[in-house]
Amino acid sequence: MSGRLVTLLSGKGGVGRTMLTASLGTLLACRGQRAALVDLNTGMRGLDMVLGLESRAAFDLGDVLEGVCGLKQALCRGEDGLCLLAARQVCDTEALDERRLGKIVSHLRDEFDWVLIDAAGIGRGFTAAARLDGEAVAVTTPDDASIRCAERAAGLWQRLGGQTPMLCVNRIDAALVKEGLQYTPETCAQVLDMYLLGVVPEDEQALRAGLKKQPVCGDFPAAKGVENLLSRLEDPKAKLWNWNPEPEKKRPFWKRRKA
Repeated sequence: MSGRLVTLLSGKGGVGRTMLTASLGTLLACRGQRAALVDLNTGMRGLDMVLGLESRAAFDLGDVLEGVCGLKQALCRGEDGLCLLAARQVCDTEALDERRLGKIVSHLRDEFDWVLIDAAGIGRGFTAAARLDGEAVAVTTPDDASIRCAERAAGLWQRLGGQTPMLCVNRIDAALVKEGLQYTPETCAQVLDMYLLGVVPEDEQALRAGLKKQPVCGDFPAAKGVENLLSRLEDPKAKLWNWNPEPEKKRPFWKRRKA
């Protein structure tokens, strides 16, 4: 049976897409699932660093595509059994062979229960991921710039043939929502016309984990949000994590009157 293919995408950097990819993969591996992560951010790779595997990534996706090594050689394995296929750091992103990439991903799906792809909304990596037969989760933070970029990326994703992405709202802060400085996840989903799959709160412990090159896993709010995100990926009937904000006061930028 073919494993599930899920691409985490975003329209801009800094929204936590790579950290979420790493954390979801780690959770799956810790639960005994065979999970592989693929970094398609050619020239801007970071998934290996988030996982603390940069010293083990002797080969990368580019080496596999060019026949320098086999897929098994290029997969670096973490202590929990999670496997990573790193992106090439120095390479022309337009040189990516989408047909060969499709074969690599297909092979991974035959070998693993889950294949998670990390893809920003620029370059051939994003284009290639959209043309694969899989699901997608758009990651955004609850602010004007990120929402606008997520809308753009999701539109491009669908024009390239990808399924309508589901939505994960990251770094939500109930206090900022109460002050009217952030939107509720429900407002983000309504504006983007996406299914709200998950909500992950702002959390200092998540920041500390990132600085330590560790995924967001453990007994703290952000980790609970990631766990709920995975639960809803596994079971659509799972209840959305209750972040319990106050009603928002901020008017979305598309509804504000011009001065």
